[in-house]
Amino acid sequence: MSLSALAIVGRHRTPFYMRDFTIDADNLSSFGIYGQGGLSEGEFFGDHFGIADDEALEKTSSAWPCNLHHQFLLQAACNQLEEALREGRWRPNGSGADACWVGSVMTSDNYKAFAYVTTNVRYISLIEDEIASDNPQVLKSHDNDLKNLFANIHRLYTDHLLNPFASPNSKITSKRFDLGVIHLADKFNGR
Repeated sequence: MSLSALAIVGRHRTPFYMRDFTIDADNLSSFGIYGQGGLSEGEFFGDHFGIADDEALEKTSSAWPCNLHHQFLLQAACNQLEEALREGRWRPNGSGADACWVGSVMTSDNYKAFAYVTTNVRYISLIEDEIASDNPQVLKSHDNDLKNLFANIHRLYTDHLLNPFASPNSKITSKRFDLGVIHLADKFNGR
């Protein structure tokens, strides 16, 4: 089980942060924190029909340090999460990290997407899981590891918002935040 990609999305499907944590992600980071170009707010997740021309794909690939395959999977997971929230299939239960934990929202290829929802932000991760375990104890352990990861990323996000120069509903460009997320992902992935 390893974290492949992460997206932090606002209530209105505006992406605030997206990063790839695979081995090839090092090549993506050569663009700087978010590339040379950029998308306007909501442009990536605004394509509800899944139709994108070559120019839009070029902008998207240089705007986030995340490969397109992972971006499309994150978008599909975001769609599934929004549908579950809209239809009332998920309700907060428990307290602390458990109250925000949604769990698995989508499975595709050899990836599973998991979600964590707070009042204004949705955290979506892609987990690459080559060996599917039927053991409930192993699955519970994986879920607990993911809950802790999401809770720590949420703490980083909250700390980022406490910065008086941070804009709450915009792309996160803080290197400190980015390095903190990378550190948490590397720790989760055992690097």
